Amino acid sequence: MSNPRGIVDPIPRPFQGTWEGESKIVVGIDIGTTQSGVAFAFLEKGQEQAIQRVTHWPGQEAQALASKIPTLVWYDADKEAVSFGAEAFSSQAEEDAEDNGWSLAKHFKLHLHPTSMRNEHSLTLDPLPPGISLLRVYSDFLGYLLRHTQTFFEDRTIDGKLIWQKHRSNMQFIIGHPNGYGVREQAFLRTAATNAGLVTNATAASCVRFVTEAEASVHYCIYHTNLGNRLQPGMKFAVCDAGGSTVDSTVYSVVARSPLDLEEARASACVQAGGIFVNVAAEQFIQRNLTAAELHPDDVVDYAKRGVQDFEKNLKRQFSGSMEAKSVEVAGSRVNYPRSGVRRGHMSLEGAVVRKFFDICVNKITASVDEQIQGLNVSHILLVGGLGDSPYLQRVFKQRYEPQGCQITLTNDSSSKAVADGAIIWSTSSNVSGRAPRASFGIETSVRFNSVNSDHQGREIITCPSGNEKVSGIWSQIAAKGVVIDARAVARESFSRAFNTPHPDLSNFEIALISYSNNGEPMWARDKRGTLANGFQSCCTISADLTNLSGALEPRIGVNGNKYWRLYFEVCIRFGGTELEAYLEWEERVCIDLQTLVNVHETCNRAPPEPAPSQLYRMIPLRSEFKAFKTLENVYITSETHRVLFYCFLFSWVRSCKCRRQ
Repeated sequence: MSNPRGIVDPIPRPFQGTWEGESKIVVGIDIGTTQSGVAFAFLEKGQEQAIQRVTHWPGQEAQALASKIPTLVWYDADKEAVSFGAEAFSSQAEEDAEDNGWSLAKHFKLHLHPTSMRNEHSLTLDPLPPGISLLRVYSDFLGYLLRHTQTFFEDRTIDGKLIWQKHRSNMQFIIGHPNGYGVREQAFLRTAATNAGLVTNATAASCVRFVTEAEASVHYCIYHTNLGNRLQPGMKFAVCDAGGSTVDSTVYSVVARSPLDLEEARASACVQAGGIFVNVAAEQFIQRNLTAAELHPDDVVDYAKRGVQDFEKNLKRQFSGSMEAKSVEVAGSRVNYPRSGVRRGHMSLEGAVVRKFFDICVNKITASVDEQIQGLNVSHILLVGGLGDSPYLQRVFKQRYEPQGCQITLTNDSSSKAVADGAIIWSTSSNVSGRAPRASFGIETSVRFNSVNSDHQGREIITCPSGNEKVSGIWSQIAAKGVVIDARAVARESFSRAFNTPHPDLSNFEIALISYSNNGEPMWARDKRGTLANGFQSCCTISADLTNLSGALEPRIGVNGNKYWRLYFEVCIRFGGTELEAYLEWEERVCIDLQTLVNVHETCNRAPPEPAPSQLYRMIPLRSEFKAFKTLENVYITSETHRVLFYCFLFSWVRSCKCRRQ
């Protein structure tokens, strides 16, 4: 504990003892708005776990140990990707692009941000290269990251080529993303990973996983600083991941220390106040100053571009809040424009002006952190990310939060991408057992029409198979925003659907899951025009083939004496990881004879203990595709997507399977 800040050791090091599982390769990927990075771990059974950052990127030979590369892709006139990363940032690439009509894809991560995030900040997006889709850019860039990672692994691992080939088919890819991303963005990234050749369609669901940048950073800091030694049950700490475009803030509560168990104290925050917006403010100021000198517009653009590049490399990384005048290089040493403060190619900038560049973002960041820690006794704030390396932001955090009793912990490793490292640690030892959804989740239902209810008036009236008149658009909430859900728990609600026939087409039974990002629990999910109300958006569609479940339809008599059938089911939501999982459960009544039941039990080939009559037990089957539950009178056979109830009229215990208490 000699260093209260917990400075990170940048060399590979064990992070969680020996690996006891099957040998595999895990790759952590962080595609940032301006910088990206990759790390990997060859988890070999019985060996120490160690993370290796991917370095020695093409075009970055002078900074061989740097693990961050620019998030850039050049496309030629034939729409082919021809230059990536550090090479794309070189002066040679600039010349080739100008001579050959190349187009640059930069800041493309902003195009993936949810619409609500883009609209909130009125973002002006850099256009994608003509004829190139966002999916294509992501796929090409991911493919580039994989190719160099493979080369790096094979060159620096004993028998690297053989090991890579052996574990290639089950290689795990953990992709970090902002707190504000949801199902749509995760599905997009998984598709891009498939197109890039990281995984196949068959393995995409199991071999590509996601972690929020804040949660990855937490794991990075816990295992690379001395913070983990100080955490005690009941303590709360925050992490602020200030990246290139977004700043994610999350507060965690320590549930247990050994093994470490954390849960989110409230729904995480995500604001667009990253480092690129500091650059934008600087560029706008430089352009205004140069325009005042009545320069040719092309010269203004060129000088401003050069000025921002110099600002990014030097002043932005050095500025600590000093009021002393600084300068950025905008042109050669013979260029002088006194009217714009340019002397010998350098534009003078007052310290107060530079501070304003930062404060545009800093004020949003501190407001977000203030909201996160309000009313909570937070002892530590972890400041990570590219903008988190800023001496000025670090100074503001110390001055603002240390008087409140919050100790600021820094990574102090500007050459690395904490998210890529943290993603690997998270994949093998996730310490977060409870998460608070950033939105509420549920489905749209209907209610019986009431002609005197003003909320019902003006809505489309539907006559159901039961004969009742109903209006749809009612919001039925399953999981509430900001309410912590245990990672092992399932939130479920019961629903039903009516049919005019006992044999409806159930080959593609679908339920649309929607989300609500605002606070509270509204009555209606749709307005009277039938469009989703403010704050609601489509999340995903849950599909199931229920063709063989005619036994699950229950006959009913309608209000007019007509017969109809109703299917009862439950919509289930689980936040076991950082991905939302949604599925359906239902019950089916089937009468079977004792011999059939015995045959089912014999597939398990186990002998059971004597149970207590009132208790429920779970069979341990040889085959993982189903689980069975048993009492004296009922047997339940379950799979991942449905539940079947067998009424068997049993009066004695069948001793052909081994059971354990559920």
